[in-house]
Amino acid sequence: MKKLIIFDMDGTIYLGKDLFPGAKETFEYLNGKGIDYVFFTNNSSHDLDFYFNKMTNFGIKCDLKKNFYSSTEVTISYLLEHNVKKIFVIGNKSLKRKFEKYFEIVEFFDENIKLDAVVCGFSTELVYQELQDACLYLETQDPLFIATNGDFRCPIEGGRYIPDCGGMIEWMRLCTGKKATVMGKPNPEIVHYLAKQFEVDRSEVMCVGDRLYTDILVGINAGVDTIAVLSGECTREDINNYEHKPRYVLDSIKDLADLLESINS
Repeated sequence: MKKLIIFDMDGTIYLGKDLFPGAKETFEYLNGKGIDYVFFTNNSSHDLDFYFNKMTNFGIKCDLKKNFYSSTEVTISYLLEHNVKKIFVIGNKSLKRKFEKYFEIVEFFDENIKLDAVVCGFSTELVYQELQDACLYLETQDPLFIATNGDFRCPIEGGRYIPDCGGMIEWMRLCTGKKATVMGKPNPEIVHYLAKQFEVDRSEVMCVGDRLYTDILVGINAGVDTIAVLSGECTREDINNYEHKPRYVLDSIKDLADLLESINS
């Protein structure tokens, strides 16, 4: 019996400004059956209000505090647990504003400043100076190197992609020799955390998404069932060639209700 579904959003429920056919009806089904759901995104370029407004504008019933979580929150929790105070951040203004509530943000490289962590998020406002200064801190000191997510590319309309955080930290790794610790999917801690929050067993949790190396791998790493949808990044060929197979494959989210009926019956 599945009681909690953890959804990716972009490429799974919608693509850009377009809601996939059957998505709204799928969430009406989940609400009718009393199945909880969480929207979890690796994308740290927007705050959770952005996603809440997007879902409500699509007509999907949701609650900001209950139904949304992102790699940003996971990252903040990790840094607080490690007593981090002073950080350098690569990311959009919205991400930096979120971190300012908890940490002192250093704006530029200064060899006289002792840094606790370099934090890299998906940035659509990236300037070269940020990458340069982050690499200088990593080369000359030994701060934590943290990434909100490891996605290499972000899907946009028209079946196209733009560079994501995973590509940025790879560039930095090649420059400095330092490898980032990735906080978002496929790190399984988020799944364990949400299972506890909703008071369900891992056998009652399912992860749904369109990326094999994040959405599907996080579920596999956490020991829960997974569904790959073919509406976003991955194809059947990708699945056949990937080491870690999803438990189920669906053409799109509109087929989820039928699958859950067969599983939960």
